[in-house]
Amino acid sequence: MKLDFNKIIGLVAVSLGLSEFKAKSVTEEQEQKLTDQYGVDFTAKFKKAIAAEDPKSAEAALEESLRLHFADEASATSASVAEQLTAALAENKKKDQLIATLMASPEDLPAPEHVGASNGSAQAFKINKNAGHYSAVLNGLNNHNLSAADGQTIDVVDASSEFKSFLSSNGTNLGIIRQIFNGFTSAKYFRTIRTGEVHRATSAHINSVVQKFSKKWTPKGIAKFTPIAIHNRHHKINVPIIPADVLDTYLSFLYDESKRPDEMPITKYIWEQLVYPKILDDIEFRMIFKGKYVESTDPNSATDPEESMDGIETILVKEKASNSSSINFFTESINWDTATDAQVVKFVNDFSDFVDDKLKIKQIFASAKVKRRYQRAYDSLYKGKSGITGEINKDAIVDYGEKTIVALDGMDGSPILYATTPENKVVLMNKNTAPYVINDVQRHDYEVRLYGEFWLGAGFEIGELVFAYVPANYDPQAALNPSDEYNDGTSPGGSSDDGGL
Repeated sequence: MKLDFNKIIGLVAVSLGLSEFKAKSVTEEQEQKLTDQYGVDFTAKFKKAIAAEDPKSAEAALEESLRLHFADEASATSASVAEQLTAALAENKKKDQLIATLMASPEDLPAPEHVGASNGSAQAFKINKNAGHYSAVLNGLNNHNLSAADGQTIDVVDASSEFKSFLSSNGTNLGIIRQIFNGFTSAKYFRTIRTGEVHRATSAHINSVVQKFSKKWTPKGIAKFTPIAIHNRHHKINVPIIPADVLDTYLSFLYDESKRPDEMPITKYIWEQLVYPKILDDIEFRMIFKGKYVESTDPNSATDPEESMDGIETILVKEKASNSSSINFFTESINWDTATDAQVVKFVNDFSDFVDDKLKIKQIFASAKVKRRYQRAYDSLYKGKSGITGEINKDAIVDYGEKTIVALDGMDGSPILYATTPENKVVLMNKNTAPYVINDVQRHDYEVRLYGEFWLGAGFEIGELVFAYVPANYDPQAALNPSDEYNDGTSPGGSSDDGGL
């Protein structure tokens, strides 16, 4: 693929941590960064190019400089890897006899041995080479045949021991909780707040205060804001893991026999491939948007994620049903399934006009299906004779409204539209909670049990700053099947009186 000047400019902007690069020169700091990343030759040519009247003429020279730089870098990396591999193979040969002896007469599950890491910053963890799955892998590495590990069972004791070491690593749990609050796909559209069990906004919205001078006291300016109580809910994680079920699939992570606890092979696979992604899926698809809090009646029974908190869609449905809501609800209605293309475009335009322009709101949030419905309707109406499909309004821009429709994964199948100021939509975490999510690991018979907890809530701070379309009789939980995994390939349903989709 040819790297034209615009692509090279974009690459430079990303390297410098900028959204775009329009300058005609670079600072000393920027020059040093570019030199470190792309070399002296590219940096010198880039400086000349952006200062030139016709920078496009420098495209070929810049592209060639980049290609040479990355070719040299790749060559050096390959040589280094080859050298390391040769040394590792030589060392492994020396250990053949020791490994064979250990396999023939294994010790009784020795405790993991912690040793200081080479960089002095984090502890390394020496794996238990007597465990069947590890001894098989190490033997396979020595003989250049990883198939030796096939069928080896991960023992419950080994998995429990490694998980405890994984959690004892400094900062590991802090990193996990950061991932939970920043890792679900819609997280960037929320502001995170530490709070107690209930949060209410403290900022105010006030009307005009300036008036013509007179000698009399004529008060003007009324603070108008209605904080919406946002409940911070306490959630828990009780995950049973039967190590025999995951078997060899984690073994590809075993490329070095000494690891930091947060990189242990068994633990890395179980956490990164099984537990952590499911936590984020539950938050995005079942809690943050479609959750509806239900009081537990049986403490001995597990509950579904959506019953643990009120999500954004549920909050909007409840507020619309209230006679005293401060949220601005759009009174027009539409069925996205049966409406004509012209009706869809007009409805979106009308909703955009309904949003207060003084608040400078730039985004209207919706499900991916509503966004596609609008884009296809717009394309059908306005593409003219070009014959180009999907390129007329690929960013879902609302004409003359200075707004775009943004699709959120967690609103899957929803007919709702809403818009608010960027700071008004928040997620809550508990200010008094220690940074632990998985806080205990226990072994029971053939399974390892992970115990964890965290706080999470979501909502709008000020009702007057929210503009929403919520169709009558819409139930956010209707598309969720409590007994099955989400995203099973089926399409969330909708009836004719709930906005369609």
